[in-house]
Amino acid sequence: PSYAFAAGASTGVTIGAFQLRGTSEDMSLTELGLQGSATSSSDFIQVTIWNGATQVGTATFTSGSTIATSTLSTPVALPKDTDVTLTIKANVANVGVGQSGGAGDLLTVNFSGAKATGNNSGSTIYATGSTNVAGVRLERTFPTVALVSLGSTGAADGKLIRFSVTANAAGSMGLEQFAFSIASSTGVTVSNILLYAYTDSGFSTPVSSAASGQLNATPATASASTKITTDNVTGGVLQISAGQTYYFELRASVAGVQTGSSITTTLLGDSTSAYIRGTAAGLNSARNFVWTPNSTTTTPTTGVDFTSGYGIPGLPAAGLSQTRNQ
Repeated sequence: PSYAFAAGASTGVTIGAFQLRGTSEDMSLTELGLQGSATSSSDFIQVTIWNGATQVGTATFTSGSTIATSTLSTPVALPKDTDVTLTIKANVANVGVGQSGGAGDLLTVNFSGAKATGNNSGSTIYATGSTNVAGVRLERTFPTVALVSLGSTGAADGKLIRFSVTANAAGSMGLEQFAFSIASSTGVTVSNILLYAYTDSGFSTPVSSAASGQLNATPATASASTKITTDNVTGGVLQISAGQTYYFELRASVAGVQTGSSITTTLLGDSTSAYIRGTAAGLNSARNFVWTPNSTTTTPTTGVDFTSGYGIPGLPAAGLSQTRNQ
């Protein structure tokens, strides 16, 4: 599976999937060895092994160990020269004050070995091979981003893009910075860019933590990377409660629009897979979408609990785009 996020205390999180193939004869798989990440014993409550919809085994990483072996409760048939996929799932630890889960830990479970019995020969057969799963990033909570419909015509009204951000039900989160790429037709100028946030999908009720819902105190200018920080918000970080969705609209002053003109606006994601965590100021210059999972408490801008938009559900590295025509 692709890189993903998991909220603390989640159950049944898919960590990886292994393909096993019997050669020479049909086999029965009886044991599976697993190599966990460095913090396996604190981040994993339990790991389970699935053959399709059937759970066939469990594994527990004991204190300080990254190796676990599961004697399968149900042996898995490995027909000769046929791939069989086993899925690895996990119940993960909670994240927060006094909790064992590590905020920002990358959870991985890879293949370390397996034992099977040959159905014809009766021989014990040990597997070879390896895996390199992308992993799951453990956070107290995380955001999900989505585009919100905005008419494709009417560019002269200055509305550039609409989108939403939803906090996972596991906990509240904060937003510190957004970045946009703004490209327009020849002769069209875009200036005085402001980002607004609302609590409803009708864009009628501004968030209470910013005057009139306006997030940036100073209007931004259009560029290939127009960065907007939430410096007009009380405390400098826009907080979204657990399970709540906020709706955002980027607006600007638009001039030179005529029939056939267009403006394309992209909410930028982050393309680097190198995990980074730090203060808001430390991330704003290097990353596009900057947020905090409030790992221990509501995070001030000086708190070292901000991270980037890499891998955020709904926000690809290339971003989310809307085009308005006239």
